Amino acid sequence: MRVSLAVHLVRLHIIAIAALAALTFGWTFDGRRDWLVPLLVACDWFFVNLLNRVVDVAEDVKNGVPGADVAGRRARAIAVLCWSVLAAATALQLWLAPELTWLRVAFHAIGFAYNYKLIPLGARHARLKELYFWKNFSSGVLFVISVLLMPLARSHAAVPWPRVAVLAAFFLPLELTYEIIYDLRDVAGDRAEGIRTFPVVHGARASRWIVAALLTASGAALAAGWAFGAVRLREGVMLAAVAQQALAMATFLSGDVSDRAALGVTWLGAAQLASYNAWVALGLPLGK
Repeated sequence: MRVSLAVHLVRLHIIAIAALAALTFGWTFDGRRDWLVPLLVACDWFFVNLLNRVVDVAEDVKNGVPGADVAGRRARAIAVLCWSVLAAATALQLWLAPELTWLRVAFHAIGFAYNYKLIPLGARHARLKELYFWKNFSSGVLFVISVLLMPLARSHAAVPWPRVAVLAAFFLPLELTYEIIYDLRDVAGDRAEGIRTFPVVHGARASRWIVAALLTASGAALAAGWAFGAVRLREGVMLAAVAQQALAMATFLSGDVSDRAALGVTWLGAAQLASYNAWVALGLPLGK
């Protein structure tokens, strides 16, 4: 299998941004770089992403997603790989970080409900992915659990809850903008499969206004937290993430969203997180 195809299959861009976000928030909490949490986060998102590939073959084929046909042909091998990675990660976590157990249980419970028809809905069962609003919100909650709550559970510092609340209010709307960008890319396949995303229900124009509102809410939460002293400079500078996303929406995401553009904005976010951690590693000032 080609490397580029494997990268698409595992959604390496999502794994990268999740692991780097976990590393970043972990450092902001207590000034340590705890590599265990990013490793577990990477494994958990690897599992969820690959499992989702197998479940969404029909939708991905309609959207022309690279590797969709491979996921269909090799579903059993992919499932074995998924469960092997999850088992290894869980063994490591139970040994070194048992305090993360219930957070990871919650993460994977939501992940299964996202991918499989476990939600009672009248006379049938549905996936979270099939439910309007809950598709995006549940994915955002997965990110909050993995990149905020897991580092918090491992923090050696007593982090004030107002700071945690502000960071969650900043991060969740920002993450949801990525979800809508992917939905703008996948609108044809989602419509064909009956997935009621914002672009399918409201159209592209209204969805872009929703992105703008979410970015405004994200930036306002962090700015207010900074103004009232709930967050410090090390968190306040994350306003740059909102500015970067707004700039991306106004430039290379202003028209039809291609697969390359959707992946590009995620890699851009990962690069911003990597630059933040590089700044910290070099010992450059970022506030106490």
